[in-house]
This record gives sequence, C-alpha cells and structure tokens, in this order.
Amino acid sequence: MKSLLASIIMSCFLSAGLFGQTMTIKPYLQDATPHSIFILWETSEGEESIVEWGPTDTLGQSVAGSFSVHEGRVLHQVKIDSLQGFTKYYYKVRTGSIESEVYSFKTPPHAHDHEPFHLVAMSDMQRDNAFPDKFQEVVEEGILQYLNDHYGEDVSEHLALIMIPGDFVQNGNNFDSWRETFFNPGEELFNQVPVYPVLGNHENNSSYYFQYFKLPENGTPGFEERWWYKDYGNVRIVGMDSNNPFANQEQLDWLENLLDATCALDSIDFVFAQLHHPHKSELWTPGESDFTGEVVHHLEHFSTDCGKPSIHFFGHTHGYSRGQSRDHKHLWINVATAGGAIDNWGEFPNFDYDEFSVSQDEYGFVSVEIEDDPDPKIVIRRISRGDQDQVVDNHLTDSLVIRLLPSTVTTPIVLSPNEEGLAPECVTLKAGPYASEAVPEIAHGQSHWQVATDAADFSDPVFESWKNFENWYGDIDTQAEDDLTDEKVTGLEEHTAYWWRVRYRDREMNWSAWSAPVSFTTGESIRSPNVLLNPGAEDSLMQWIVLEGVVEALVANVCDGVAPHSGERYFVVGGLCTESEVARGIQNIPVDMYADSIDTGNFMVDFGGYLSNYSGSDLPEMRLIFLDQDSMALGSSSVLSTLNNSWTLVREKLNMPVQTRTIQVELKGTRNAGVDNDAYFDDLFVRIGTEQSDCDDLSAVPNSVVPIIPVYDVVPNPVEAISWISIGTLYDPNIQMLVVDANGSKVDCKTKYASEKIFFETDHLPFGTYFFWIRSRGKIIGKGKFVVL
Repeated sequence: MKSLLASIIMSCFLSAGLFGQTMTIKPYLQDATPHSIFILWETSEGEESIVEWGPTDTLGQSVAGSFSVHEGRVLHQVKIDSLQGFTKYYYKVRTGSIESEVYSFKTPPHAHDHEPFHLVAMSDMQRDNAFPDKFQEVVEEGILQYLNDHYGEDVSEHLALIMIPGDFVQNGNNFDSWRETFFNPGEELFNQVPVYPVLGNHENNSSYYFQYFKLPENGTPGFEERWWYKDYGNVRIVGMDSNNPFANQEQLDWLENLLDATCALDSIDFVFAQLHHPHKSELWTPGESDFTGEVVHHLEHFSTDCGKPSIHFFGHTHGYSRGQSRDHKHLWINVATAGGAIDNWGEFPNFDYDEFSVSQDEYGFVSVEIEDDPDPKIVIRRISRGDQDQVVDNHLTDSLVIRLLPSTVTTPIVLSPNEEGLAPECVTLKAGPYASEAVPEIAHGQSHWQVATDAADFSDPVFESWKNFENWYGDIDTQAEDDLTDEKVTGLEEHTAYWWRVRYRDREMNWSAWSAPVSFTTGESIRSPNVLLNPGAEDSLMQWIVLEGVVEALVANVCDGVAPHSGERYFVVGGLCTESEVARGIQNIPVDMYADSIDTGNFMVDFGGYLSNYSGSDLPEMRLIFLDQDSMALGSSSVLSTLNNSWTLVREKLNMPVQTRTIQVELKGTRNAGVDNDAYFDDLFVRIGTEQSDCDDLSAVPNSVVPIIPVYDVVPNPVEAISWISIGTLYDPNIQMLVVDANGSKVDCKTKYASEKIFFETDHLPFGTYFFWIRSRGKIIGKGKFVVL
C-alpha cells in the first residue's frame, strides 16, 4: 500500500514538472540569407535548444543553439547553415519534453537568380484596450486570408518577409506585453516568414527589443542592430532608428556611405528604408520628424543620381498615407495601423501636404510585389481592414506601379497665355493633352507649373504649383475634377512681364522635359488693393485695437516664437512674451464710399491671410463682422482658422450684406495647451471687389478680352487748391468721384464737371496720400491717387 502511494506521489511530481514546462512564444524567424536563417522561441524553463529541419516534412537533420534567461523565461536561438537559396525547408523546435509543430520557410534568392518575391509592411500594432484583438485580426483575417485568397495557402511559398517600422507594444519595458500583445497574436505568420523590425517610440529603447530580435549586425560598430541593412533579391532593405538620441549625424553618415556603395551595385535595383517617425504627416502633424527629413533627402538624391527608385516606409501616425517626392523617384508610405488606436480626421492637427496623394484613417497593411528581369518593377497595394465603426474584408484602397526603367513622357505643348496681356487675377495657364511615347497606357499622374520674371531663371519662381491626379484628404478627393492641363495663377503683380513653363509626370513617377518658356504680361488689377492697414505687423500694432488679452507684434524667434511668413514681424494674438488665455484684436475699415455697390447685394469682399501655431494646439481665428452706419452688426463671415504648425493660407470670398458701411476685421487667439498662446497671423488681406472682380468665367485663352480699370492722372500732382482729372468722352451726369485718405476714411471734395474733366478742391485736406475712384451708373470706370503737400 505504501509502495502504491509512493508511486502515485512520484507520478504527480513528474506530471507537475512535465506540465509546468510550456512554450510561451512559438518559433519565429529572423535574419534569413540564401544559406542561413535564425529561429527563436521562448519557454518557461529548459535549456535545450534544438531545431530539427530538412527539405521535407520528415525533417532528418538537427542543430543545437544557445539560450538566455530573461525575467524567469528562457529565450532560445538557433542558426541553421548550409541551406540553398530560394528553397523551401521544414522545421520544428524542441526544448526538453516540449516540441513545436512542423513549420516551413523559404530562403531568399540571390540577386543573380532574378526571382520575383512578395513582402508585407505594417506598423503600430501596440494594443488598444478598446480593440485588444485588432492586431490578431489584421494578421489572421487580414494578411493570412489575403495571401490565401490571392496567392495560395502556403504562406512561406508566397510571402518572403515582413517589415515593421516600430511600435510593437504599448510599453517596451513591460516584459509580458511582448509575448501577450505581439508574438502570440502574430505567431501564425511569424513562424513561416522572417520579421524585420526597427524601433518605435513605444519600445522605449527597451533591452527586451534587442533580446527578442536577431538583426543583421552591419550597422555602425556599437549600433549594429539599431541601424542595419539586408539584401533580398534585387532589393536592399535599410533599417534605421529615428528615436532620440540615436537620430543623429553618425547614423546619417552611415546611410550616406551605404547608399554610395549601393549605387555601384548592379545587383540592386531598389532601396527600401524603414524607420518609425514621419517627416510629414497629414493626419497628425505634431508627430513629424526633421531627422526623417534628412533620411528622405539622402534617399531622394540617391534615386536621382543612381537611377534606382526608393521608398521609405514609416508609421507613428495611426493611419495610411502614400505620397512621393516631386523631383525624385522616391515614395513615402505610412504602413499603419495594425492595431493601435486610429488617428481619426480632425482628432489631431491635420495638413494637406503636396507630397501625399492618399491619406486614410484606417487599419490595414501594405502588400509589395517585386519583379526582376526583364522589367524590374514594384507593385504596391494598400489593403484596408476598415476602422473602429466598420470592419471591411481586405479592400484594395490604393495601388501603384514603379519601374526601374523610366518611360518617356512627351513634353507638353503650351497653349496660353502666349504673349498676351491679362489682369493679374485672371491668369490661367493652359497646356495641351498628356502623352507617353513609350508606354501609352500609363496615365497622366502629375503636372508641375512655374511662373518667373526671367525666362532663363526659374530657380525662385514667383508662382509654383504641383498637382497630382488624386488627393484623398479627409475622405474627399480634392483633385477629382482636375485634368491637370490648366492651372489658376495667384499672387501676380500689375504691369509686369512674366514667363511660364510646365512639365507632366506619368503615374509611375517619370517626368517629361520642361516646355520652352513663353511670356505674358499683366495689366491693371481688377480688384482694389488691400484695404487692411498694417496687415503684417510691420508697423507694430498701429491701426489695430486690442479688445481682450494680449496681442504682440514680434520679430523672428523672440520669446521662443517662430519666423514670420514674410517681412520682419508677425502678430501673436494671445502673446508669447506676456500671455493670455484668450485675446482679440480688431481693425475697422470704412467702406461707405462703396455704398451704392454694396447695397446692390452683389459686392464682394475677399479676405484671409497666413495663420499658424507652434505645436498644433492653440487656435488662431480670423473673421469679418459687417457693421451698418450706426455700428450695428449686420452679420459676419465664416471663421477662418487652422491647427497647422506651419504657415497656412486661409481665405474666403463672400458678398457683403446690404447697408454695410464698416468692415470689422477680428483676430482671435485661444490657448488650448501649454503656457504661451501660440496663435500666429501674418500677411492678412481684405480686398473689395467690383462686379468685374470674379475671374471664374475668364480664362487665359487666345484673344481674351480682359476688363481693365483705367488709372487716371491728376493734374497737377501733388495737387494745388483746384486740380483736375481728364476723363475724355466718358462724361455723363451720373459720374461720381469717391475719395478716401490713407486710413480708408471717406473724404468730401467739391467737384465740378466741365470740358471732359473733373475739377475738385483740395485746399481743405491735410497733408497725405489720397485714393480716388470714378464711378458711373454703379460701375467703377477709373481710379488713381494724389498727394497733398
């Protein structure tokens, strides 16, 4: 009886030991070459690290590796050597009494094998407690199901590798989160396909990252696994660390040397870089990184100098974006989010950058197919899983093709304007249709327009526009109706000779040559000048009234501010040197000289300016309030504002309410974060229109008849007690002369009409400059200015 009891007790102890040993992280693949691969896994205990492997699922060979203990768990690492390139193998791992299932992997090809392959890029899968299983869904119902539907069930046969530019876990210093929220949800993918990560900010520079991943050790000595490169077929993959303090010149020097060496390699056709932070981000501007901008600069010039297209993959912003460099064959792709909470439109500061063609607040991943000879190319597809409100089943939402060998795009034909005279507000550049000489099925992708004052120098154009055939921003394609063959020009001066040119780009990022420059001239403006005084704070706060809080006029960088949009100063409504939570400043502009036109109900005002803040939090706002002759409000415009942390043009055109006699311009700054009130304004404008001030129906086509308002000379000027304006045969009894001083205040002048002239008295006027308009039957027919000394 005692013997039986002892046997039962011993059996229980053995069972406890047996069942106490578990595989806490299933096998995952690292650092594959055509001849070797690393296999890692984690167990609760046990030092044995064995991999059985072979060319069939019967295996037949085994190799031992090493182990290390972290936080009471055992991490195993085994390297298999003597493999053949681009060959499928099977394996399983064993530690003591536990072993894994049999899995498979495929080794990379050599570049000279010229084999096509396929990779997936995704990022920011750190757990969101509102949707804790989202990453597992992206892996199993997203990537694995997508592969099964489009390529076949054998994952290792159809997927070469996975790129992950950071943010695997919510907090890299939480040991258990690596197992629970990254490795376990992704195990069905990671045990068949090598994973190539780089550090994100959520890893917190944790030692666990370097323990769990075995990456190429070819970076700068001492930083090998922070930045590294890996060749797979005809692609060189570069991993970088965009986190401080490692986002430094030493890493950039390493990158420059690596790209120089890559340029000389005939075996490499494309370069893919991955790092966590964006240089620009439409969905979350505060997350942007200047260091990534330096990386982009190196990649751009590598691609142009070497003729090898490049991509930088990134994350950090939780949504998808795809864009391109204007002058280089370089793509920008945000591959988030694979689980982290989405950065929804309007939730954070947004900005519509020219570089980006698509931005979407969604879950998903990016599929990249790489083909080699005879026509090396990349096929990129965004596969969406929807958002928090609606799950979608692997919808293709974006795709493009980039080839190594450029196609030839026909130089566009310039149509108009061509040696014409136009009002500066009514210039629309027009070019002929797009054509591609070599590959006609590749459609028109982009147009680039420039206007300069020198036909031989477009290095600093007075106007420049770069438009893409699509611009998905805030769920709207703002380019949907643009055929890219014409472009409205803004900001031109009166009475100036200009030259313009254009080039076209196809949808595979190949530019045409520039068209030969052609000229046009501008005549008189059909709009009034800016009637807002001191619009850029150049005269400090003159002409402005502070109603509430602190308003400052600052030069660049004073009190930790910014540089003006132009000139020497800018407005800070709320204050940096002295702060207030809310501030308001106003300027009153009398417009009673336009009373007859305003009271038709069809007299326009065009207003706006450049607004900005510092970090995307504090809010600058601008609006117009329309007052009657008793200073009672008749109505107001929309509020123009932005949360962008770079100077952003905002503007609106609207008809003034009938009976408007004063326009009150209101600037408001509201502090939402921090101590300073970073609400910035510069280069503001308020322009009064006429019935001819809308150029929507005017285009720069041959033989256009452009309305010009004549400028009348005053004789003498500076004026004497009685002066006159010659109006020729325009005289009729309905003519009126309206005069305002430099502050925009109406001035009464006695007038008399005789001998095709308007005589007016000025002896009662103080010294200064005055502006006048000649109006007949509600229409402005002339304008000018005079000086009283």
